[in-house]
Amino acid sequence: MKKLHFYVLIAIFASVFFISCSKAEAKGNEEAKTSAITSQSESKTSDDAKNRLKFSTKDLDGNTVTDEIFAKYDITLINIWGTFCGPCRAELPDLEAAYKAYADKKVNVIALTADLQEGDKETLAFAKELWKDAGCSFQALITVDNFLPIYQQIAGVPTSFIVDKSGMLIPGTIHTGRLNKAGFEKLFETALKTVGSK
Repeated sequence: MKKLHFYVLIAIFASVFFISCSKAEAKGNEEAKTSAITSQSESKTSDDAKNRLKFSTKDLDGNTVTDEIFAKYDITLINIWGTFCGPCRAELPDLEAAYKAYADKKVNVIALTADLQEGDKETLAFAKELWKDAGCSFQALITVDNFLPIYQQIAGVPTSFIVDKSGMLIPGTIHTGRLNKAGFEKLFETALKTVGSK
């Protein structure tokens, strides 16, 4: 029953993503507006712990990755992408270039693969091929239930946002739509200034 519920949610999200994906392609690097994720995560409330991103999943190579990865870096950019999405695939080389340029500044990048669930060998193989073709060295993760609340709050893919060491959203770092290297670096700079890093 839980699995059926998951597939229904993914089908709904996929239809929203396909629509948003084509809009994002037309917008290029233009800033797109986001809604609920900003208002929910940017407000400082007593239930901040609920808003922290917590998860345990695997990357494309089968390695276990948990939210504990955030503590190793000052900031982590999370890129939500889909294998079906042209703008998502097109921005990967730029994201990799920005990731490498900021590697010595305690900046990390992880990607949440919206259309890849554990056990989906066909999508996994395709995701690995796209990752290799784009030259990506940062981790792409398999979707788990913990990611669904995030997916429900975004306008489409690709969407990028940055969290701090505890997995909390850093205000002013949400972008929906394709970014180039300079766009990703601008997000990094905004986040690093916020957390007081140099």
